[in-house]
Amino acid sequence: MPRSVPLVVLIFLFASLPLVAGCATQVPASVFPSANLSASVSKIEDHWNFGLGCYWRAYGSVFNSGTGDVHNAVVYVQLIETSSGNIRDAKTIALGTLMKGQARSFEVALDGECDRNYRVEVRPMEEG
Repeated sequence: MPRSVPLVVLIFLFASLPLVAGCATQVPASVFPSANLSASVSKIEDHWNFGLGCYWRAYGSVFNSGTGDVHNAVVYVQLIETSSGNIRDAKTIALGTLMKGQARSFEVALDGECDRNYRVEVRPMEEG
């Protein structure tokens, strides 16, 4: 086998690494933390169906405690394995505009295993 074939394969593997590293856990660059928003999770449940397999559904809410409206509010939701601290899945949910004193609830399905213990962490943010 020519020496160039393993070298080409090695170059391809190193070049593709940034494309797959952390795909599901990155917060989009256009999103930043909001001092006016707070978020909480009220419930997390495991579910199973033939199409999705096992998944977890998280329910929560975001509240605008600031003095003005927050435009382009989003919440970043992470499903974290309790024993290892690894992020299993993450989603960013657009909430739109939250008026001063307004709360908005959210519901999200996250990919997980049925035989694992998870916790959900949420970060309220603004997209700009």
